[in-house]
This record gives sequence, C-alpha cells and structure tokens, in this order.
Amino acid sequence: MGSGRVGTVGAASSVGVFAFVLGVLGSWVPSLWYDEVATVYSSRRSIGELIDFLRSTDAVHGGYYFGIHLWGSVFGFSEFSVRLPSAIAVGVAAAGVVTLAARFSDLDVAVFSGVVFALLPRVTWAAVEARSSALTAAAAVWATVLLLVALSSRARLWWVAYAVVLTASIVLFVYLATVVVVHFAILLICRRFRVSALPWALAVLAALVVALPFLRVVQRQAGQVGWIPPLDANFARIVFEYQWFLDSPVFGVVFGVVLVVALVFTVRSRERFRSDGGACIAIALVWIAVPMAVMVAYSLVKSPIYLDRYLTFTTPAVALLGGVALGQLRAVRWLPYVAIAALALALVPGYASQRLPGAKPLGMDFSEVNDYARASIGRGDCVLFGRAAWNPSSQRLVEDVDPSAFANARDIGLATDAAESGQLWDVEKPLSDVDLDMCTVLWYFTDRERDEVENLRLTSNDKWALQPYHFEDSSEYALLSSRGLRIDSRVTFDGTQVVRLVR
Repeated sequence: MGSGRVGTVGAASSVGVFAFVLGVLGSWVPSLWYDEVATVYSSRRSIGELIDFLRSTDAVHGGYYFGIHLWGSVFGFSEFSVRLPSAIAVGVAAAGVVTLAARFSDLDVAVFSGVVFALLPRVTWAAVEARSSALTAAAAVWATVLLLVALSSRARLWWVAYAVVLTASIVLFVYLATVVVVHFAILLICRRFRVSALPWALAVLAALVVALPFLRVVQRQAGQVGWIPPLDANFARIVFEYQWFLDSPVFGVVFGVVLVVALVFTVRSRERFRSDGGACIAIALVWIAVPMAVMVAYSLVKSPIYLDRYLTFTTPAVALLGGVALGQLRAVRWLPYVAIAALALALVPGYASQRLPGAKPLGMDFSEVNDYARASIGRGDCVLFGRAAWNPSSQRLVEDVDPSAFANARDIGLATDAAESGQLWDVEKPLSDVDLDMCTVLWYFTDRERDEVENLRLTSNDKWALQPYHFEDSSEYALLSSRGLRIDSRVTFDGTQVVRLVR
C-alpha cells in the first residue's frame, strides 16, 4: 500500500508550507512570557556560560538552548526570531505527518492528516512558543518515519539514522524516550517483529547508551520540575481540552463529532477501513496512550511531571486519527471538505487569541514593558526591579528580554549575575542595601495594582491567588519615600506597573 513517492513528497511539502505559514503569522505579536524569557536569557550566554548553567541547573533544556544560541547569534533574539524555529518545526512536522500517513493509506488520507495537524490548536500554539514543544512533535514524527523506512529497507544505514535521531530526540526532550514503546508496537502492528526486532533493539540500545550521561544529569536536576502541581479533579478537562485543543474547546467538539460520524461510516464499510486506516489508527492510539499513561502513572506514584504542553509530541497521532476519520467520510464526496471547513472555522477564535499581545499565561507583558523602557528611560536614570505576585523571579525579566533597552540606565539593584553564578535568574539586592542617593530619577518595575484577591488557574493546573497590592501602601514605597523619592508618574500594563520616581 502507500502512495507514489513523487506525489507524497509534493503533498508533504505543500502541507508543510501551509502549516508553517499558518503557524508563523502573528508570531511576533505576543509578549514573551516567563518560560520564553528563560529561553532568551539562557541562550544569549556565551558557550562557556551556557555549559556551566546546564551542568549545574537546567540540562533538560540544553539541546534546545544550544540550538537557539546558534540561531540567535545569526538572526537575533527578537520575538519573531526566537519563535521562528518553532514555526519551521511545525511545518517540518506537518510534512512528516503526511509522509507517515502515506505509508499506510492513500494520498487523500495523508493530506487530510497533515491538514488536521496544522489546524490543531495545540500546534498553532506551539508555533508561537519559543520553547521546544513544536520541535518535539517534529522529532517524534520523523523518528517514526525513519523507523518505517528502516523496517522496509535492507540498508543498515537507516538503522544508524534512526538511532541518531532517537538519541537527538531524547536529548531534546527527555519524555520522547516514551516513543520507544510506541515503536515497539509498530513492529507488532506491521508484523515485522520477528525480522526486525534485533536491529531495532540494537538501535534503541545504542541511543539509550549515548543519551545515558545526559539522563543522569537530568535525574540529578529533577527539582527543576518540582513546581508542577499534582493531578486533581481538573485532569479530565486538561486532557480533553487543553492537551490538544488549547484555547479552542469548540474545535475539540467538532473534532469529536468528526470521529463519531467516521465511526458510523466505518461500521457500514468495514473492509475499506481495514485497507485505508487500520494501522494508522492502531499506531495513533498507542502513540497517544503510552506517553500519557507513563507521565500520569509517574505523577500519581512518585512526583508530578504531567503538563498538558509536555505531550505536544502526541499531536501527530491525533492528526492521524483525524486524517483517517476524514478519509472515511469520503462515502459522501463533499463531506470531508465540509468537516475541514468546520474545523478551520472552530479554530479561528482560539487562533486569534493566541496571537494577541497579552496571549501568554497571566497576560505576561515583558516584551511590551521592555519596549516602553527603551522609549522612556533617560540617560543616567536609575532602575530597580521589584517583585510581582505572579512572577517567581523579579521583574528584571523585563530587562532580560532585551538588555539593550536599558543601555542608558544605571542598574543599582543587581546582587548576583546569573551567567556568572550558573543560575537561571539574577539575584536582586535587598532594597535596604541599595544606594539610592545617586538617583534623581528612579524607574521602579513592580506588580500592578489589585483591590482584591484574584484567583487564577492556568492550563498547567497551576493555581494562583494574587493578593491585593497597592504600591503606595507597600514597604518598598515606604523605604523609597523615606530616601526622598516621590512618585512622578506611573504606567500599568497587563501585569506590570512601571513607576517613575523623582527626588
């Protein structure tokens, strides 16, 4: 079975370009949020500083940070630039989905699968996220394609390529190791276990041995994910909405309807289902179930590691389900295209919301505030970075977006430089230790005003209770005013308040 190679390559390329364009549009608009600033601030470091940081603190993201370091050294670290690799990865992954589906089904189903992948809300989110999520989807699908090529070829070189890609995938994102179980299932589904079990096992063993030193470092740094909340009654919503249909619950409903209608058609045409999509369905179900089961079981038994975005690499499997379902609807010639149009229409509100300035969690506004600082801070003005209830670090993350915005300012609050100490974030001096006498103008970056408690729950299931805050009632302002500084003006953004004080 399968489609002609030339037709598959053309279809995969076309769908890949479509997915890239859809993903990259508006990627420059949202402000960077906490995790993305971590990407930028870590990747700006020298190679030596980055190695020290990864060795001591954050090896799990090392492969991605090195990639963005090299990318940024050529293309810069603007919002568009640091998100562009994710949009490219979405295009590459979409092409991989088409290629994978075409090995089991006809070209229509392969294209349907790629289009569904491009439209998945989790995928359109990943395209505008300066993290490794989109790359994990690309790595997972192309590792799977390489496995299938190796299974059908006598050339040992394909097994070497598979081992290399599998190793790189695990280093990129450690939970991609779970695709090994998925690939074991593929050997069984494709009835290649007896013939190919040995070369596959050797390739997997080689990948794990090479990745073992990295895995040991990651294990020592397990505290990096200590903030992940435990699973609770909200888990069902996280799985059935946030995990794949983020910001677009209506898309999830439409997708479910497509699956149900396709199932009805399948019951009426059992033989066509077997020839067109049975293997795709089996592979997709294993691909969806195994990684999630591993992460959920570990979260329940040992410590929480499950996050909705960590399973972005299962989106190709969801796309395979959707593609086969659309293929089943061809019993009514126009029905698959109506279904695709319905999915696209359902995506629009969520897609647009993912590309607003305040689209990121808690409306984080670091980029927007950085732009304001560039335009407003005068030469020789002092700057201090306070705390915000929603920010685990200090508001210095505003500067970390692009330090050149603060080139004319006097930074009087830095205690420990993160690059020198091998840590993720800089450490601020206690306000009482800061020399304020040199300042005639001080810009203070702090939390926004709140009159009452704001209770928030993120899609990660992280819960926040933001307490009331008024800068003029704070201990920080009391100290600043006691040193002769008074409020001249203030500007409030989605989450940040910038206060200009003068003597």
